[in-house]
This record gives sequence, structure tokens and C-alpha cells, in this order.
Amino acid sequence: MGARGPISQPDNVRALRGNPGGRPTPKRVTAAPGVPDAPDWLDEEATAEWGRVVPDLDRLGVLAMVDRAVLATYCAAWSKFVQAEQLLQSDDLVAERRAGNGPAKNPAWQIWREAATTVAALAKELFLTPSARLRSVKPEADDGNEGEDILD
Repeated sequence: MGARGPISQPDNVRALRGNPGGRPTPKRVTAAPGVPDAPDWLDEEATAEWGRVVPDLDRLGVLAMVDRAVLATYCAAWSKFVQAEQLLQSDDLVAERRAGNGPAKNPAWQIWREAATTVAALAKELFLTPSARLRSVKPEADDGNEGEDILD
């Protein structure tokens, strides 16, 4: 379940509009920018997807070293999605059941649907969708004190 209520204003919009309500402004958790290395266990398709999205995410300034796991999961899910799509294109959409009880949908549909759901969810988190980019704000320049006072 997602967060309730409207999406909070980006920090730069809040600064321009002021704070007429006088509510305290939230402190954002930030991570040092950086480009993580691709894991060596990614298959060929996942590695190609890593190479496709990481340069653009780095150019947008939204990547940090801690994003390696979510990037790897996104790329691996993309690879599974492609494999399931290719299987569905080369095979019948309906398969005969083993017990001989008539036709059933191809089991690759389940893999396709789960991989597509994972790809779509992580694409939003990684700003890979147009709507996610419209809702985001490019991080400000690093002021050198990230993480300070994070637990205050």
C-alpha cells in the first residue's frame, strides 16, 4: 500500500512558494551520488539493460552507490520479462494440460506477468517512467554534509 495523501512538494517548489502554514520542512535523506558497478551474475540481456539505463540515470543525477541492488533486480526482472515474451511469441498461447483435461493458458504468462509487474514497480522507483520524472526534482548540488543530523 502506498503513502496516503497528496504527493509532497519538491524542496525547490516549497522554497519558492514559502511556508505560509509555518509547518516544519522535512529533512530529506540523501545518498552520495555515484554509479554502482554491474553485478557479474547478470545475464547478457540484464547486462545490456544495465548499460542502457545507468548512463541516463547518472546524467539525471539520481544514482547513488546504494542503488546497486534495486538496479540489479530491475535488470534481472527485465531479462526474465524478455525471456518470457520470447517464449510466448514462439509457443502457443494455450497449452494442453498434462492430465489431459483440456487447454489451459501457457505457464509462461505467469512469469511474464510477474516480471512485468516487477519491472513496472522498479521503473517508477528508478525514475524510468515519464510520470516518475514529472513528479521528481533533480537533486541540488552536494553541500558536503549529507547524513549529518540524520538521526536528530
